[in-house]
Amino acid sequence: MGTTTLCEACQKNEMNVVEASDEPKQPYQLCHQCHERLLTYSLRPIEWYHLAVLHSPKQFLLHDDFYGEDGQAYQLEEDVVINKNAEAPTLQGVRRDLVSLLDFSITRWLLEDDVIDALKQHDQQKILDAVQSRFYETEHADVKSRMLEIAADVLGTSAAGWVRELLDQADEEFFYPLSWAAASSLPVDEG
Repeated sequence: MGTTTLCEACQKNEMNVVEASDEPKQPYQLCHQCHERLLTYSLRPIEWYHLAVLHSPKQFLLHDDFYGEDGQAYQLEEDVVINKNAEAPTLQGVRRDLVSLLDFSITRWLLEDDVIDALKQHDQQKILDAVQSRFYETEHADVKSRMLEIAADVLGTSAAGWVRELLDQADEEFFYPLSWAAASSLPVDEG
């Protein structure tokens, strides 16, 4: 028996719709109900959050014309019932768990000081491992860029080896976040 893929948004129902996203190699994988809510800008905050973690909140159907930073829908075309279970996580709720904190960081429009400070409370090597693994497992430039921002703003010199590696195989798409990471992690003459 094959394994069932769950809907990326609700993470409860079986996935049965593949909807194109801005990243052709990584489309949305949704159940019928969440697909309908995605197309009518009516996702529940937790559904928006789950999608934003995987695809970044800068994707067309998720971005700030339609949703606030905590997943509240601005232009919903259908009424959405939001109970306590449908709310998106808060920084307070995720700050002690590194994986959840990285998820949270991806859903922010900008990497702000409160999130940077929360990340700095974690072990540097664990952050580096988690950031690298997240960087390589996504196709989304915005998610990759956020991981580079974390390398720059949280890890500094402890990310130097990885930043050098990325510079060797540099992709123009990441020039700006990579240059930022290089400036903060490499010695001045090299950065």
